Order: sequence, then structure tokens, then C-alpha cells
Amino acid sequence: MSDRLPSSLPPAPGPSAGTMTRLGYLLRIGPRMPAVWFMRAYRATVSRTYGPVCKYYPSCSQYALDAFEHEGLLRGTMRTAWRLLRCNPWSSGGVDYVPGSVLDQRSKMLRGAPGPGDD
Repeated sequence: MSDRLPSSLPPAPGPSAGTMTRLGYLLRIGPRMPAVWFMRAYRATVSRTYGPVCKYYPSCSQYALDAFEHEGLLRGTMRTAWRLLRCNPWSSGGVDYVPGSVLDQRSKMLRGAPGPGDD
């Protein structure tokens, strides 16, 4: 008896490509969403109470939100912790975007810094 199935049989039922794509998307963004929601709630309540007191631009809470959205939960947490350690009375502050984020790319483009693909 042959181990090969006749080609006239329909494919075995299973998840479609669209379902797998959606599942992959949910697995990628799922872990970061609680952190994103927390930062949005923080920015809408606590951050609004204190006003613009951060020495950096964007503010530390906006930086954390960008880091979680761009880098994910683990890397976003590490970037946020490093930023909070740098945000202290002895730092000079300044412009500090999440590396590789949309704001960082726009800033480099406006400053004329070479971007990806430039020689």
C-alpha cells in the first residue's frame, strides 16, 4: 500500500494562514499591552497632575509608552528603567527618543543624519 495520499483528497483541516497571522500578531503584542495601558492611564491621571517637570523630551512617561509600543515588554522595561535612572537632578536632560522609534527616525531625517540605506 502506498504512503502517499491521492491528490484528489482535500487538505486536512487546520488553522488558515489568516488565523495564524492573527495568532502571531496577538502573541507579539499581547505581553506588552498591560504595560501600554498602565502608561496611558498614568499619563492621563498622575502625569497630568504634575505637569511638565521632566528634564527630557519626550517626558519619561511618554518615553516609556514609546518603548513598550516599539520594543515590547522586556526591552521596553529595560529602556524605561535606564531612562528613569538617568532622569535625576544631576543630569542635563535634553532630547532623548527611543532608538529606532518613529520620533527618532523623524528627528534623524530632519537633522540630516544618514539613515538606513544611506552610504
